[in-house]
Amino acid sequence: MTKISKKIKLKALTEYFNGTGSKVEVANKYGISNSVFRMLVSAYETHGSKVLFDPPQVTGRFRIELIEWKIRNNASYTDVAAEFGYVGILQINQWEKIYRQNGPNGLLSIQKGRKPKMVKNKAKKSRKTKQYTSEQNRIKQLESENLELRIKNEALKLLASMKQPTDKKQK
Repeated sequence: MTKISKKIKLKALTEYFNGTGSKVEVANKYGISNSVFRMLVSAYETHGSKVLFDPPQVTGRFRIELIEWKIRNNASYTDVAAEFGYVGILQINQWEKIYRQNGPNGLLSIQKGRKPKMVKNKAKKSRKTKQYTSEQNRIKQLESENLELRIKNEALKLLASMKQPTDKKQK
């Protein structure tokens, strides 16, 4: 997906509002996705050129407010664009998933930007996995089975002791 400049988006919007073509025709002419162009038109009608040149600042509080409004009003992306002047479909979709899974705190903890690709030396060393021989793998497997069986055994003993009747009777 190619990034489309603000100037081209503004040119497409002015062409659409001058009545030169339909939303689909103008969007196709300038290589803008139809859904993004619909959002742009809706946001531009409400907020003007501020949508392109001075978009809202994205903070944790903004994300929460936007998603809560979208869910509460069962709003489409176009409705969100008209209300908030924000046209990032993918981000809105991602925020909604995070909100539904983790609640508002999930949106507050989002870090801006990508994770760094370069790893420091310490992290590189810790990522290296040991290569075990087949005998060592078998020993590790048996040790884990042994631990699991010990835990089950203790649980069964505890359960059996709870089921046994007590000798003390109340007089």
